[in-house]
Amino acid sequence: MAEIAIEQATFERLQRHAKPLVDTTDSVLNRALDALEQQEGTPVASDKRKDSERRIDPRILPNLTHTKVLRASIAGKEVKSPNWNLLLDQILVRAMKELGDFAELHQLCPVNMKEGRKEDEGYGYLNEVDISVQGQDANAACRTIVAAAQGLGIALDVTFMWRPKENAAHPGERARIQLAGTKQTAHGATADVG
Repeated sequence: MAEIAIEQATFERLQRHAKPLVDTTDSVLNRALDALEQQEGTPVASDKRKDSERRIDPRILPNLTHTKVLRASIAGKEVKSPNWNLLLDQILVRAMKELGDFAELHQLCPVNMKEGRKEDEGYGYLNEVDISVQGQDANAACRTIVAAAQGLGIALDVTFMWRPKENAAHPGERARIQLAGTKQTAHGATADVG
């Protein structure tokens, strides 16, 4: 990785164009260069710019350590202030309501969970469905979220980014996981809810 020195005034100009908690210096510079190249009629240098979104195949999930969820929706409904464990909780509530059976839920979503209230050892209680689930790391939570969405046939759309940390799989990059829903409508037709 090349290092460059810039004047403080230039750095402050870059900051004015950065999206807080999303952009890195590199992503802002790439956007500025893209705009300059478009103005000059030069093709944009690469489709793999750091500020573009990677499309993630839900069957082959990357290492999600050091990631932050930016936006998410389950079955077309936006999740406010999402994070991996909140998404897990919401999809477990939905799955339990649809399946109506804890054993079936556990088969679909093999995470540490118990029937009833348990609020120690990292468990949180989901009052709506009377189950408790243990908090998961990003990788386990995402695997379970994807498996549940596929098993229930509901749409899932999650945009996230890797934090700019040395041990992150793709520091500073954004990515998106999308599943189209395949729920059956009341008339028996398949509805694409994604």
